[in-house]
Amino acid sequence: MTSSPSFFTPFCDRAETLVVDSALVARFGLEQWAEQFKLGTAGYRDLLDPDDLFNPEVPFNGVTVAMVLEARAQLAQETGITSLHVGGEVRPHTQEFIDLAARIYAGKGINVHLRPAGMRTTPIWLSSFGVFYEELAGGENFTASHSPSFKGGWKPMDASGGQLLEMAGLIADRVRKLVTTAAEQGMSIELAAAMAPAIKRDFDPVEPYVAFLRQVVPAPLLAEMSPATENGFRAAFCTEGGSMGPTARRIFPALGIDVGSVDEDGAVFFTHEAESSDYHGIGVLDGFNHGVDPSKWQVYKHIGAQELLGDRKCDIVFIWDPDGDRFNMITTAPVALAGPAEAAGLEIDPLDGERCLVFFKPNQIYFLLTAAKVAALESAGELDKFNWIVATTYPTSRSIGEIAEAVNARAAAQLATFQVPVGFKHFAALVRDLEDQLARKVGQIGAVDVTDTRTEFGPDPRMLIMAEESGGAALGPAQLAFSRHGRRTSLAPKEKDAMQIGVLALCLAAKLHGESGSMAGFYLDCLQKYQTRYRFYERQDVTLFDESLQGKAREEARQAGNERKRATVEFFAGLEGLEPQAAAAVLRKHLTPGTELPPLQRVFHAGDGTFLEFEGQWFELRASGTDAVLRYYMEGQARDRVSNLNNALVNMKI
Repeated sequence: MTSSPSFFTPFCDRAETLVVDSALVARFGLEQWAEQFKLGTAGYRDLLDPDDLFNPEVPFNGVTVAMVLEARAQLAQETGITSLHVGGEVRPHTQEFIDLAARIYAGKGINVHLRPAGMRTTPIWLSSFGVFYEELAGGENFTASHSPSFKGGWKPMDASGGQLLEMAGLIADRVRKLVTTAAEQGMSIELAAAMAPAIKRDFDPVEPYVAFLRQVVPAPLLAEMSPATENGFRAAFCTEGGSMGPTARRIFPALGIDVGSVDEDGAVFFTHEAESSDYHGIGVLDGFNHGVDPSKWQVYKHIGAQELLGDRKCDIVFIWDPDGDRFNMITTAPVALAGPAEAAGLEIDPLDGERCLVFFKPNQIYFLLTAAKVAALESAGELDKFNWIVATTYPTSRSIGEIAEAVNARAAAQLATFQVPVGFKHFAALVRDLEDQLARKVGQIGAVDVTDTRTEFGPDPRMLIMAEESGGAALGPAQLAFSRHGRRTSLAPKEKDAMQIGVLALCLAAKLHGESGSMAGFYLDCLQKYQTRYRFYERQDVTLFDESLQGKAREEARQAGNERKRATVEFFAGLEGLEPQAAAAVLRKHLTPGTELPPLQRVFHAGDGTFLEFEGQWFELRASGTDAVLRYYMEGQARDRVSNLNNALVNMKI
């Protein structure tokens, strides 16, 4: 394949100038691209060409990204930012984009902090933690997370390590201004030499992160690893060929957890660890690339977990997505539990005469981990010392919050629940708000949600868990975390952290192994203990267009998909101003005759989608901020009612 001409030379050890004139603007369609450019739920994410960094037929290329980085650099200069971190994972051209960012920033006198020599990748949570801990002014990570490898992504962070909020709109506006300038009079982007003094390879906050991790994972649970390992317990971690392997190999031993290989001793071992820009083909099924989201069956059923468990090479298989912010697991249970587990909403497949396979969804995992963390806090006497908060996004399972409700009914401790729109940036904003109130010594600390309802947390809030249904979550410690020089404090992470989740799930699995139990058995016990009502959860994704298309074909498909998205989103948004009875009447007009519609109690806008509160059931419709899909979420107390109504809403003619 013939590549496009180079407009700068990646890794060049001399200064360069990228000239953007009217001819280049026209060739790359920059005016049309800039008109649509925005920073969404996960920063900027769009189609790239794995074979050509400078392909003008795709929106995420060396020229468009240079315009974005120049906009970021100019705003950084204007606001006095003098230090930024740049990291990334393994999808195509990531190292070139890291080099480009570092050289543009260094060209403006900004100190840039990259990983040490020989360390190519940075999990997104390590970027976030390190920006906070090293007291940098901000940072970014080149990642498109769980998306297919033909998509590129850029996720900028503020000084707290959370995704940019206030500056996001300013960057988009500056990009459009730069393109206009380039089209009318031309402009230049200055790149420093790749080895410029301002580019420092000193970003390595692994050791302080381990200390923080020990504050998050209860010590008694971590102590379960050693005896379980001596008793034969082993776990596999599939890294999907992303950024988690090298960092996890340092963290596990620092926690006293031995790392081996599939055929050698060690409490844990890795699969699909080698860097792979296409993630070893994970998620590609029948010629279609479903991406590498660990919560998709096209992923968790095709990474070799069945063989590893069937051959007793390990007791549980965990999955991290490429940048380490999403998580899932597959394990086994006694055959006798297959029926009860499936009836309770777990996905079960046969394995052998003694065991069945158990596949978990992220919601179910976070339900388990919340229960485990609550039990550990109770045992340590810390549950009633602080005002713990269980925070979820609106389309996350209510079963997690039901744990808090059950604890409140029987214990002196009071656990608050709080919901935010989809996007971890909303959790980060919540935590920053709480940190600000703590710093100002506000007596009663609280927060207001998108429905303008205020929740009071108490004088000393702590984040027990922040969980998204899609597989991203983070946990907070009992004691505040401090940056290297003590200039900053943190109540909880500002980014999803699947290292935390992986270690906590690993320790819980070790504990259950020592008790001759199983994750499925523990799940069933928790359902009973907490009298959980919301057990049946479903998300259906409707693809709007094929994102792998390029050029004119892509634009035509995108326009058609956007029209469907617009019509669907507007239909459901139109219900938000109606009384429940009137909204239900509108739904019945569009639903297939005979569709059972439970009594509708409330309709509201959940920040980025329309939320319908039924009796014993809920539904949300939202357009994904990362993929070209409409998401239909539903959860309730009866499997058939959830499935039937969600199918009816998906197939409704609008």
